[in-house]
Amino acid sequence: MAAVKLKEGREFDCINTCSVLVNYLPVYARPRFIRIQNSLDVTGTFKMKKVKLVEEGFDPTLIRDPLYFLELTQKKYIPLSQEIHKSILSQEIKL
Repeated sequence: MAAVKLKEGREFDCINTCSVLVNYLPVYARPRFIRIQNSLDVTGTFKMKKVKLVEEGFDPTLIRDPLYFLELTQKKYIPLSQEIHKSILSQEIKL
């Protein structure tokens, strides 16, 4: 998962983000989930605080931020729904 903060006034582009990541990152490094946050929590030495993010995982019932899933067949990020979450947990969708 990648947690990102968008620039002021910008919206998440599901298709363009996927194409950029395909061009710059190998398959194993592409984030399957993207979480859009209003602000990134950092420590006093400007390192990201990741413990809370790890604890919440990718459960849309716990996360209030917009959460997207990389749909490989459509080659774009789609909003993560409860149905997709259940499919991933039941291994109908392979990660």
